[in-house]
Amino acid sequence: MPRTKKIVKPKLTERLVMNRSGEFAIHVSGDSHCGVKKDLTVRYSVRAECIPSLDKRGFLFDQLTVDNFFKSIGETILSCEELSMYCCEALMDLIHKENNKCEIKNMSLTLSPEPYAASMTYEWSEE
Repeated sequence: MPRTKKIVKPKLTERLVMNRSGEFAIHVSGDSHCGVKKDLTVRYSVRAECIPSLDKRGFLFDQLTVDNFFKSIGETILSCEELSMYCCEALMDLIHKENNKCEIKNMSLTLSPEPYAASMTYEWSEE
């Protein structure tokens, strides 16, 4: 009797990826703040990779939540490194509050303060 080889199919992973970018104004203070001046505009770019689990409206999460979050910051004493980590983790919390079934697998956040010559990216991954 010939041996049969079991065929193993690769596990499929479905993901929805939300990308959002924009700008927000911020006032910075302290000795090691983000940017080179006290009042500045910061460009942001967020990428959230999630397992599809839509809310009752058919959304993964409302992308305006992301923009509204950044526009609500207003002031910080954090460095760009600290600010990018804080914002990424705070956004994940907001998204989970909006859709507690949303399973974020990876998220990255890039902040670039004017004059936009440099940027800082924080990457978070469950895996």
